[in-house]
Amino acid sequence: MRYLFNPLHYDLTDQSSIPNLLIQHMIIVGLSMLISIVIAIPLGLFVVRYRPAYLPTVSGASLLYTIPGLALLAFLIPLTGLSLATIVIPLVAYAQITLIRNTAAAIDGIDQHLLEVGRAMGMSEVQLFFRVTLPLALPVIIAGIRIATVTSIGIATLASLVGQGGLGDLIFVGIQNLNFDQVLAGGIVIALLAVVVDVILLGVQVALNRGREAFSVA
Repeated sequence: MRYLFNPLHYDLTDQSSIPNLLIQHMIIVGLSMLISIVIAIPLGLFVVRYRPAYLPTVSGASLLYTIPGLALLAFLIPLTGLSLATIVIPLVAYAQITLIRNTAAAIDGIDQHLLEVGRAMGMSEVQLFFRVTLPLALPVIIAGIRIATVTSIGIATLASLVGQGGLGDLIFVGIQNLNFDQVLAGGIVIALLAVVVDVILLGVQVALNRGREAFSVA
């Protein structure tokens, strides 16, 4: 714990300081989640619309999730080197199963009577999607984003092994130097980051759920 409360470890001019490592970690996770969402949500919509594609898509995403992180890094290093892509690709791959499943479940869970009401009001399919389907599906989609983001925060510690920094530096450098106070500090900061992000996304999810309930009642 002495490491965590040492003022020297919060010097912003030091790239290995806790604030700088935290920022690096958040950038890695944020970029990975952005790419994951851009890929997974359209895939989730696709498998709902074309049912035969559901099983192979989900099975493929599940298979990617079973690959150990270290094994995937070892496979990617000869291809992408010690670059940001080497850690972002595994994070994107691991997030797909949760995001695809939640997106599909969110769309499936919408009351079809509400969609019929929208069509009866003269809405086009595009209007129906953005005004009815998406607002109703968002709480469940956000729940998937919560799970994937918290998981990514933990896995992103492997970024240290490919020279991309992040809070994993505290753990792996601490192990290398037998500085277990530093390892503990890294674990605490990572856990706190995961809790804070989860609470923020939970707040968004709860707010959207209230809006969904109001929409359904209306």
